[in-house]
Order: sequence, then structure tokens, then C-alpha cells
Amino acid sequence: MSTEPTPAITVVAAIIRGEDGRICLSKRPDHKHQGGRWEFPGGKVEPGERLDEALARELYEELGMASSLSSPFMTIAHQYPDLHVTLHFRDVTGWRGVPTGREGQQVAWFALSDLAELSFPAANQPVVTAIMLPPCLAIVPDTIELNTLLTGIERLDSMQTGVYLRAWSQHPARERILETCRRAGVRVWLRADSPLGMAGGMPEGVFGLHLPASVLMGCSRRPDFSGVVSAACHDQQALDKAVSLGLDSALISPVNPTTTHPDQPALGWERAGQWACGLPLACYMLGGVGPEDICLAREHGAVGVAGIRAFWS
Repeated sequence: MSTEPTPAITVVAAIIRGEDGRICLSKRPDHKHQGGRWEFPGGKVEPGERLDEALARELYEELGMASSLSSPFMTIAHQYPDLHVTLHFRDVTGWRGVPTGREGQQVAWFALSDLAELSFPAANQPVVTAIMLPPCLAIVPDTIELNTLLTGIERLDSMQTGVYLRAWSQHPARERILETCRRAGVRVWLRADSPLGMAGGMPEGVFGLHLPASVLMGCSRRPDFSGVVSAACHDQQALDKAVSLGLDSALISPVNPTTTHPDQPALGWERAGQWACGLPLACYMLGGVGPEDICLAREHGAVGVAGIRAFWS
């Protein structure tokens, strides 16, 4: 049996969002690697080429999009049987022209709700989940008053912020809180209380199930929940466990020192980024961060930020 390493390439790919929220995808030619599948447009990065420059070049060559601007979204490393691919996904924030298949490839716009029905290369799957997520995840304080919580939910920008109920996940007023979230269009995470998920099952309309570190390490398989499953990850062992279970997301913490856990050493942005970058997980940075840190988090491999104090003014 050959032990030679498989070829490796670095690719940059575009998340192109229309004004109506739809995503622009192109279809790989049948004769190419992973042919016949939909993908986020892009291509190989040439030696010495910056990622933003490489993506602008590829989008012009493939789709006729001129002067495109982009910013980091997430990075995924994937091992196919015959190829190792590192994909740098970037949010395209501006361009000139109408995306058209200049190389004969099919190009189409899809609603977010349609993406789950499409066939993607395996390396693209984590980003399909990631673009469904809000860039901010507001963790509800344990001691907040109910009426204050309900008012706060109604004031949230539902496109920008989701809510993790944490200690409120089994609260007697949970159904009232969930109804408020439904009316406001806010995506909701509940806390798992065992490796099986939640006692009594998941209520209807819940977007995510979050596994505390203790629950995560007791899991032998992914909980039986069709939505997003995330986990608290404070060390490499927890991240490895989340990946092995096929989870969707991880909350990496603490990035910065916090007043609530002053004795817990902070990772710092560089180390937190080393943990997040390349994982098949949509990562949130947690601990001493706020909404103003979204761009910094994405520069370090995460899709967004999570927290308590900075999100409930």
C-alpha cells in the first residue's frame, strides 16, 4: 500500500449574497474533481497571491464579476481520498457586473432554505451550515428578569443575532420565551442536559442544541436532532470530540480574560484562531468579546462571536 501523501491545493471561494438574501452558486463540470456538484465559485490560489486578489481574479475569469471586494468568512481543511484541499471562504461585499458562467458552467441563485437540498463537494458542507448562522450569539444571563428578557428579544436584529437560553432552557416560562422568539424571527439554541439531548425532547421551532463541555465529553454519538448542534470547547480534546461526533458548531473560549472567570487563562486571538482555522465546524469566539469583534473573529477563522454582558445592554 502506498504511503505517499496526496496532492494538496489551496483554494479561495466566494459567498456571493444578493440583495434579496439569495446565494450565487456555480456547478462544477462533470469531468472535474467532484464534478456535477454545486459549489461556491472560486479557484486555486497562485503562489505569492493574496487571498482577496486571487478571489477577485477567479470571479472575473469565471463569472465576469469585476472589481470584487471580499472579507474573510471561514477556512476549512478537507482530506479527499485523492486530494487535500484548504478552502478559504470569503464574503463578497461588492462587485460590478452580473455573474454569468463565462466558462460554460451553470450559474444560479438559491434561497438559503434551498441549500440543504443541493449536492455540494464534501469540503463545502460546513460552510453551508455556517451561512445559516447569525454572526452574533447572545447568551441569556442567568439572573435577568423575565420581562426584561422578553423585551430584549423583541429588540434584537434577527438577521444579526441568535439567542442561547442556557439556564432558561428548562424554565417554566420557556414556551413564552420561545413564542416571543418565533414572533421576532430570532433563532434559538437550548442547552442539552444529557448526551441524548434534552429531557422531554426538543420543542418545535428550536434552531440549535448546545452541548456543555461535560455533556459533550459523555457523548458517544451526535444527539438525535435535525437542527444545528454546537458544543462548548475549552481545549483541543473537546474540539477533537466535536469533530469526531460530526457536530456543526463550536464555541471556543475564553478568548480574552473575563470578569466572570478571572482564574481561567485566556487563549488570546492567535491561539483561538489556530484552533478554529481549518475545522469542519462553524466556530464562535466567546469570552471578553462583543459584536464589534465580528471582523476580528472572522480574521481568526470563526464565523462570529458569542457572549453575555456585551450583548444585553
